[in-house]
Amino acid sequence: MSTLLIEVLKIKNLFRLVRAEMLLVYADFFRRKIVMITYLAWPYMTTTFMLMIGYAVGSPQAFAERVGVEPALFLIVGSYLLFSSMSVVDDIMWRPIFDESVGTLPYIISSPAGVVLHYLSIPIPRFVLSLVLGLTTLFPVLVVLRGLSGVLIGLIVMFISVVSVATFVPLATALGLGLYVAGGENWRAINFLRPLLLILVGVYYPRWLMSLPLYIVSSLIPPAHCVEVVQRIVVGLAEASTITVSLVLALFLGLAYSPGMLRATRAWELRKLREGVKT
Repeated sequence: MSTLLIEVLKIKNLFRLVRAEMLLVYADFFRRKIVMITYLAWPYMTTTFMLMIGYAVGSPQAFAERVGVEPALFLIVGSYLLFSSMSVVDDIMWRPIFDESVGTLPYIISSPAGVVLHYLSIPIPRFVLSLVLGLTTLFPVLVVLRGLSGVLIGLIVMFISVVSVATFVPLATALGLGLYVAGGENWRAINFLRPLLLILVGVYYPRWLMSLPLYIVSSLIPPAHCVEVVQRIVVGLAEASTITVSLVLALFLGLAYSPGMLRATRAWELRKLREGVKT
């Protein structure tokens, strides 16, 4: 009975933390209109920029022959996957520095809810926004380029993006807090890690075109498998066995990194309790 009560309390605490995070994120999001406009326009801006560079150095026909799909469709899907994943990961990796700079870290460390639940609650509000972004980004482009079948593709992409982010959270938390434990709250290390993860996830360069060493390294990152599934669906190379194996691998890796996330979180918390936090 006591164990059940503890688990119920954890769930209630998680809901409260998610609610608090939503109030924090959405209040800032809707208060600053320029942030909201930029957020909704970002995938289009990124895709346009990438297309301009691509047209300057090559032809869309060459891209379609090599990748298997027109560049506009491939890049808009990649931009959405990038933004839905990295906005969540950025929130997790930068949060310790943010909390310390604004003075909320002492309250987080002393909270009875625990640091682990706090970090599990951080990505949820941003990810809900990314689903809204999918409706404003993916569906218009997919319907124009693929007709009614684009609606089904959009729903599949959004579903797989949920799996992608869920499996990314343990690794991102373990890496982010592990770096802070090893070297302190150093934004330079995070700035080095982010583009490296971006390359390895393969949102703009299909994994099946990577060299073997790079492909093997990228296989250790859970969302890379989800991104590959989406790209194969868009290109038309997806098979049921390939999708199943890739999604199972992503879920397995997400679970495999969970103990590392717990150890990194506890090590970071113990370090803050031992050294104290800035106020």
